[in-house]
Amino acid sequence: MSAPAGPATATVAKLSAHPRFVRVWASQSAGAVADQILPVAFALYAVQRGAGVGTIAVIFAGRAIALVLCLLAGGILADRVSRPRILFTADVLRTGIVVGTLLALDDLPLAALGIVTALSGVAESLSRPAMRSMVPALLPADLLERGNAMVSAVQRSATLLGALAGAAVVTAIGIHAALGLAALLFATGALAVLGIPDAAAGTRAPSGVLADAAAGIATVRHRPWVAAVMAAVAVQLFAGTAPSLTLLPLVAAERLGGELAYGLVLAAAAGGALPAIALAGRWRPRRPGTVSMLALTSYAALPASLALALPLPVTAICFAVGGFVVEIYFIYWLSALQRAIPTEVLGKTLALDQLSAFALLPVGYALTGPAVAAFGVRPTLLAAAVLTAAASAVTLLVPGVSTFSDPTGKATSGAAGRDG
Repeated sequence: MSAPAGPATATVAKLSAHPRFVRVWASQSAGAVADQILPVAFALYAVQRGAGVGTIAVIFAGRAIALVLCLLAGGILADRVSRPRILFTADVLRTGIVVGTLLALDDLPLAALGIVTALSGVAESLSRPAMRSMVPALLPADLLERGNAMVSAVQRSATLLGALAGAAVVTAIGIHAALGLAALLFATGALAVLGIPDAAAGTRAPSGVLADAAAGIATVRHRPWVAAVMAAVAVQLFAGTAPSLTLLPLVAAERLGGELAYGLVLAAAAGGALPAIALAGRWRPRRPGTVSMLALTSYAALPASLALALPLPVTAICFAVGGFVVEIYFIYWLSALQRAIPTEVLGKTLALDQLSAFALLPVGYALTGPAVAAFGVRPTLLAAAVLTAAASAVTLLVPGVSTFSDPTGKATSGAAGRDG
């Protein structure tokens, strides 16, 4: 069909007219590949050395804990200092962390890899709020969905490539080569944003750190629909993501075909996001919240596929469905926040969004091992699937969730001077 080619070409043409956006987009693409290489490489390396559920959980939990502890600080920084400078600094830090790990890897105990992922997570905590709060300053409002879709498209493509590359490089060459590739990509990301001016410079009013944090919390508190969605996503990561990511490398080694199968399943999740990106970039539903939260109930397919001992192709399809529904939600949700939240508190609010999402993730990692020991793998994963689906559905009972906006006539005009 030739019809879609026109709009797609028009989208590229419009976005390419904003070169600063394109440079940030390219920088984050390189980082997305490296971000995916690291956990895949570490997990496979740990399995090769005979690690069990507990060690793998520690590796994944390091990043989650760092995000929980540092995201709000990253959001406050994003609203106080140059956002391009934050992106540059974060990539330089991650480059140094990976190079240091590469040089010392042979002498590191496996548990120390959790510290490495935590240090990388600290740098990620700086870049996430800065990147997402930059987009409204780089693009006009009518291009937000398309811009966010294009960012997600290249990041998800990079994630797919990173998952496959991480598994393939570790399997064929070794973890040292995988870490070297990740360091090179982080350095490339830093160079891509070097010299980009801060579009928000001069618009930030000076204030104290505690006042900044309070302003971000007030922004969420005065919008119950925002708080409800944040809570639902926190439960989803706790119940859906933590047990699935912890048990997947072990399940892959036992019955799916080994290391490459692990990379294939992760790549399927990233690949499943690509059609969602194309859809969300063009389709603006009247009730994006209803579409998003109902779609997210299907994220239960991840733990369910592992619980039911499905063959590799079906498991990969289930993870692809998970990637699809997460991306549908993410693009509509992020665009809604970028429209609804004033720029002076946008970084903090986006940081709180990410913070709330990751708040329960370390708990999920910590509880996966004991739950498996007490109840077994299958009951743990089935319970996770039920909780994951229920968490999204119940949010639609909260006014404003269905449209991802303040209910009509309840725009909370007193929300801290539009939250300031």
